[in-house]
Amino acid sequence: MEAVLRHMVYSPLSPQLPSGVPDSGDGALVRAARGGDRRACQAIWERYASLVQRLVRRFFGPGPDHLDVCQEAFMRVFKRLDELREPAALPGFIIGITLGVSRNEARRRRIRSIVGLTSPEELPGAYVPGAEDEAREALRALYRLLDWLGAEDRSLFVARYVEKMEIAEVAALHGLSLSTVKRRIARLALRVDSRMKSEPALVEYVGRLSQGGTS
Repeated sequence: MEAVLRHMVYSPLSPQLPSGVPDSGDGALVRAARGGDRRACQAIWERYASLVQRLVRRFFGPGPDHLDVCQEAFMRVFKRLDELREPAALPGFIIGITLGVSRNEARRRRIRSIVGLTSPEELPGAYVPGAEDEAREALRALYRLLDWLGAEDRSLFVARYVEKMEIAEVAALHGLSLSTVKRRIARLALRVDSRMKSEPALVEYVGRLSQGGTS
C-alpha cells in the first residue's frame, strides 16, 4: 500500500508529520492570534499549510488542489482558537478540524452525486505526475473503494492507514473512545480487504490492512 500512496500529489512544501511537529513557538503564536495579531495568523498558516494540504489531498485522492477545503479548514481553525485548551497542542487541533471539514465536504459531494450535481472537476484526476501506469491504476482503484465508504470511515482510514497515526491519536481526533476506534478500525480493515478482492489493481494488497491495524 505504501508504494501506491507514494504516488499521490504532495504540496511542494515539506510536510510535517502529525505526531512529530515540535512546539517551536506554537503557544506564543496561538496567544497572539487570539489577541487579533494578523501576523500570528499568517505565521500559523505558513507553518501548517503544507500539513493541511497533504491531509486534504490524501483524504480525497489525486486531482484538484481542493483549495476551498483547505481554506475552510483554516477559517475554522482561527474561529475556534479559543477552544484550544493547550496552545502547544495546535498541530493536533488543526488536524482534527481539517479531517472534520473533509468529512463534511465528502458528505456534500456524495449528496450532490446522488442528485446528479457532481461536476467533473470534483472527481479524482486520472493523471498523477511521476507515477507508473500500474501505480496510477492502483491509486484510482483505492479511491474508488474509499468513495464507497461513509465520510467518518474514510476519515478513520486516512488517519490510520495513510497518515499512520497511532490508534490513540485517531480516537482523540475523532472524539471516540479507544475501544470504539479499535473495533471500527478492525471492521473497516475487513470491509476494505473484501472490496479489494474485486479490484484487480489492489488484489496484491489484500490482507495487509489487518496486519497490526489495531495495535
